[in-house]
Amino acid sequence: MKRRLSHQLFIFMLLVSVLPMLLIAVIGYTSQKEELTRQVERELRQQSSQITAETARYLEDRLADTRYLAENDVLRNPFSTATEMREQLNQFLDVHTRYDDVFIIHPRGIVLTDGRSGLYGQDVSGRPWFQQVLAGSAQVSSIYRSPLLDEVVLAFAAPVYDEDNELVRMLLPIFTIQNFQEDISGFIQSSDAGYAMLMDSGGELLSHPDESLVLEEAYLDDDMLSAASEGAIVSTDSGELVSVAEIDSFPGFEQSWYLGVAADEQVLQTPLMNLMISYVAGFGFVLGLLIIAVYWLAERLTNPVRQLVRKSRALASGEREEEAFHGHYREMMELNRSFDAMATKLQEREAFHRRSTLALESSDNGVFAFDRKTGAITLWNRTSAFMFGVPAEEAVSIDALMVHSSAFRQMSDQISFNSVSEQQVTLQAEGETRIHSVLTAPLPTKEQEELLVMCYDVTDRQTAEQEMIRSEKLKVVAQMAAGFAHEVRNPLTTIRGFIQLNHQNRTLMSDASYQLVIDEIDRVNTIIHELLDTADPDADSARRITDVNQVIRDVITLQESQLRSKGISWQLMLDPKLPEAHVNRNKLKQVLVNLVQNAVEAMPDGGELRMMTDWEDGAMLVGIEDTGIGMEQPVIDRLGTPFFTRKATGTGLGLTMSFRYVEEMNGHMSIMSRPGEGSLFTLRLPAAVSERHAALSE
Repeated sequence: MKRRLSHQLFIFMLLVSVLPMLLIAVIGYTSQKEELTRQVERELRQQSSQITAETARYLEDRLADTRYLAENDVLRNPFSTATEMREQLNQFLDVHTRYDDVFIIHPRGIVLTDGRSGLYGQDVSGRPWFQQVLAGSAQVSSIYRSPLLDEVVLAFAAPVYDEDNELVRMLLPIFTIQNFQEDISGFIQSSDAGYAMLMDSGGELLSHPDESLVLEEAYLDDDMLSAASEGAIVSTDSGELVSVAEIDSFPGFEQSWYLGVAADEQVLQTPLMNLMISYVAGFGFVLGLLIIAVYWLAERLTNPVRQLVRKSRALASGEREEEAFHGHYREMMELNRSFDAMATKLQEREAFHRRSTLALESSDNGVFAFDRKTGAITLWNRTSAFMFGVPAEEAVSIDALMVHSSAFRQMSDQISFNSVSEQQVTLQAEGETRIHSVLTAPLPTKEQEELLVMCYDVTDRQTAEQEMIRSEKLKVVAQMAAGFAHEVRNPLTTIRGFIQLNHQNRTLMSDASYQLVIDEIDRVNTIIHELLDTADPDADSARRITDVNQVIRDVITLQESQLRSKGISWQLMLDPKLPEAHVNRNKLKQVLVNLVQNAVEAMPDGGELRMMTDWEDGAMLVGIEDTGIGMEQPVIDRLGTPFFTRKATGTGLGLTMSFRYVEEMNGHMSIMSRPGEGSLFTLRLPAAVSERHAALSE
C-alpha cells in the first residue's frame, strides 16, 4: 500500500507541482526580461538627457571663462607687451587646469603670444571661427584637428576690446579632445551605462573614448541618428545600445551636436542571464526535493494516525500514554494536540472535582444545593450534616422540604429559597442563639435550575464589630472629655465664687446672684447632657422635627475647647431661614461630631473649619469644610468601608457608622477633596417644611 501511495503521490506531484512551477518560471522570466529591458532603456535615456544638460552647462561655463578673460585689463590694453600678456595667460591656465593653452591673436589673424605652445607669428585667419569673432561675438568653435598642434581640439574664441571699444585682439582658449572626453564622461553616474560620445549632425564622432575614431568615421547613419534623437534606443553593429540627445544651442554655440550614451548590450543582458540561471537552479532544487519527499510521505501520514489510535486505547483503559507526537503536518498535529488537550482537561476536571469536593467537605460553612424545579437536594457537605443533624447519604436526592431537622425548618421559615440574596437567620440550638448569614445563588450551569445555599456563622463577627464600634464611640467621647472638663470648670468656678462671697459676708444671696448661679448650673447640665447624647446616639432612635442649626451650635460648643487648643478657627454660615429636619437628633449629632473630629485630625498644624447649612429642592444641605491635608480619589472611594483608616490608632468605623446613620435618616453624604486643598463633606437630609416656613421662603 505504501508503494502504491508513493506512486500516486509522485504522479500527483508531477501534475500539480512541476508543471505549474515550470509555467510560473516561464511567465516570470518573460515578465522580468521585459521589465529589465525597459529599465535599461529608461536608464540610458535618463543618462543621455542628464549628460546632455550637463555638457551644455559645461560649454556655457567655458565660454563664460573666455568672456571673463577677455575683460582682463592687461589684455585690453593695446600697449601691453607679449610678456605681460603671457603672464596673465599663465595665471589663467594655473587656475583653469582643464585648458591646454590660450592664444592671443591679432585682428589680422596672427598669433601674438600664447601660454605654453610657443606658436608666435602663425596665421589662423582661415579658421572657421575667425570671421565670427572678428564680427564681435564670442564663439564655441567646432571640434577640428589643429594643423598647428596636430591634435583634435575644441576652441573657445572671444574678441578683446580696449577702453574705446575698438577690437585690439582675439582670445582663443583651447581643449584637447582627450580632456573634453574625460570631462563629459565624468557626468555618467551609473556604471551600467558604458561611456559618452559626441557626434555632429551627420553622425561623425567628435569625441569618443577611442581617439582613433574621432573625425574618422560616422558612428551612426542618418536614419539611426534621426531615430535615436527622437528618443529611440538604437543597436549598433558592434553590439552596443545607444541613446542620443541633442545639445541645446545658446548664444555663441550654434553647432548641431548630439550627445550619445552607449553601453554593451551583453553587459546589460547579464541580469537576465543571472535570472535564468537562478530560475533553472531553483526549479531543479525544488524538483529534487519533491522526488525525494514522495517516498517517505506516506509513512509520515500514517504514523500519526497509528499513534493516535494507541493513545485513544490507553485513555479508554484509564491510563495516559506520554509518547511524544512525531507528526509533521498541521492537520495531524492539530488533531493530536486537540486529543492531548482533551485528555489533559478530563484529568484536570477530575482532579478539580476531587479538590472541590474536599474543600466543601473541609469548609466550616454549611453548603448544600437543590434543584429548584423538583426540590431534590444535589449537594450536602459535612458542615451541613453537622449543622442540621442529617447525614449526607440521607439528605442527597430527597426533597429539601422533607428534611427532618428543627434547625433546617427554622432557617426555611425565615428565608425564601426563591430569591437570590444574602439573608440573616437566627437559629436556636442547645439553648444557644446563633446568627447565621445565608447566601443563595444559582449554580453556573446552562439551565441554572440548581440553587446553591451557603450558611456561615456570623455571631462572633457581629459581636466583635459591635465592640469595636463601641470602642470607637468611647474614643471620641474620651477625646472630647478634655474639652468638656474645661467648659464645666468655668461655671463651677463662678458658682463657688458666689457661695464663698456670701459665706464670708454672712449675707443672703441676692436675686441676681441666685439667678446667675442657677444659670451656671443649667449650663453644666446642658454640657453633661450633650456629652451623654454623643456617647449613646441610639438611646432614642425615633426621628423627630429637629433644628439642625441648633444641633450644629451644640456640636461646636462641645468641640470649642479642642478647636482652640489645636489653633483652628471656625466659622458658622447657617441659613436663618433653614427649615427643620425630620431626623434622629442624637445620631445627627454623632455624625457631625465624627466629621468635626476628622477635620481636626486633618489639620494638625491648625487651619479653618467652616460649617454651612442651605435649603435646596425640598432637602436640607449641611456642609463641613476644612483646610486640611485632603485626600486622593482612591482614598475617597474607600471611605465608609469598615476598618479602612489612614490613622495610626483608628479603627475605620467612625465614618462607617456616619454613613449608616445618614442612610437610616433617608439622607445622603457626598465627599469632595483634593490633596493639600482640604475636604468638603456634604449631608443631604430630608426636610420637614411647614406651611409657615414655605410662605417665608417665598
